[in-house]
Amino acid sequence: KMKKLAAILVICVMLLTPFSAAMAMDYGDYLNSMLEFMQDMYYQDMNDEEALMAALKGMFKGLDPYSDFYDNQETQRFNENLEGTFSGIGVAIEQCPEGVLVVKVYEESPAEKAGLWEGDIILAVDSVPTAGKDTETVASEIKGPEGTTVTLTIQRQSEKMDIAIKRGIVVISPVTWRKEGDIAYICIESFNSNTGKKFGEVMDEIGRLGITKILLDLRNNPGGYVDEAVDVARRLVPRGLITRLDFKSERLGDQDYYSYLANSPYLVAVLVNGNRASAAEILAGAIQDSGKGVLVGQNTFGKGVVQNMFAVLTPEAYAKYSKQYGIGYVTEIEWLVYHGVFLSPNDILGTIKITTGHYLTRNGRQIHGVGLAPDVEVEDRTLANGIDLVQVSRLANSETLTVNDYGIDVYQAERILKAAGYFEGIPDRKLDEETQAAVKKFQSDKKIRVTGNIDTATRDKLNELLDELRKQYDPQYVKGMEILRMF
Repeated sequence: KMKKLAAILVICVMLLTPFSAAMAMDYGDYLNSMLEFMQDMYYQDMNDEEALMAALKGMFKGLDPYSDFYDNQETQRFNENLEGTFSGIGVAIEQCPEGVLVVKVYEESPAEKAGLWEGDIILAVDSVPTAGKDTETVASEIKGPEGTTVTLTIQRQSEKMDIAIKRGIVVISPVTWRKEGDIAYICIESFNSNTGKKFGEVMDEIGRLGITKILLDLRNNPGGYVDEAVDVARRLVPRGLITRLDFKSERLGDQDYYSYLANSPYLVAVLVNGNRASAAEILAGAIQDSGKGVLVGQNTFGKGVVQNMFAVLTPEAYAKYSKQYGIGYVTEIEWLVYHGVFLSPNDILGTIKITTGHYLTRNGRQIHGVGLAPDVEVEDRTLANGIDLVQVSRLANSETLTVNDYGIDVYQAERILKAAGYFEGIPDRKLDEETQAAVKKFQSDKKIRVTGNIDTATRDKLNELLDELRKQYDPQYVKGMEILRMF
């Protein structure tokens, strides 16, 4: 979890006080000798920059599990994940024996517009085979500048084809929601730079529908930007403190975040588990401390510290500017704030992510290493034949779905059938012969007309099966709904 240091004005306020702490011992010659020793003794060749990178990674990763050093390529990938925006086609992939499998096609992405399907196997990228490559390598081959074209050779069941996709800007929304009766189920997967905006759009829609009960799913949420978690809290938590950030360095001013909501009309049940941390815990803690909601599930991870990111200079840039100004700063932001110097990309070696402080909840709790205890303890969910049922929605088709139909209701049906053991294939949104065979077996078991088509009677039975599966595999979801329905 990090404060969003991309906003220069915020950084300037935080870093106005010049560095005045006592200097540490001068390790210059010692560290240089250590780098030379490493280059000489290490069994592979290593140039000066590679040796420095290794030393910086060791230096910062040795502090705690959250601090690190990233080179410029790693920084770009990290920022893309955190920003939730990148230039590419908009798919999630995983390895498979033939190449890579498309496991998700993002809505309104270039991939969706070009006709790529979930379940497609990418055999080659621009005629270069993908078999044996890791997903990160293939992803880098697929990504590229906006407006350029990439051609994917794909296997779709028994058919092989090429699909040309024009790359564009892909915006990943970490917020999904659906209406369940008079309850809004909202899942926040992370707190990237799109979270607050997307959550606000969902809340506006909920307001138009007159919904006041929310099941907020924060399970497996790794955190992200503090500011984004605060933006979400401000839509749910009544007036008062949300969180307080306490930094060790005097150059980073402590910061209080407040909600200004006069009265929150919402009743919230928050699903939590041990895999949720940082910004997600800030939000859950604010809801719990405000008395506007209950936590349902398991004790949270307990990451109560915050990180900042700083771009750092190359040794050559450090020497140049130190000689010119008679003072040595290692970070880009120090040169900008203290001397108004704008560095070029060539002056930047990489980025340091470092733990700089801790946070307190609304009621002053420090949760690092402790976590948040749920108000209602419920055992964790499990996957049903590899299917996470919380991602599955009820079927809503009013017309009968037949062979070769493609769409979201077919996808939900395939996932329900797979979770229950009727379907062994990959859910791909297409009602093909394999899907039809699974539907027939299900219809036979439920003693309804066996056609292999998904008519309204089959739809209703599949929705009933989904409810039964949730009771078995996701008791936290069921308990959260049960609590909200009491009011």
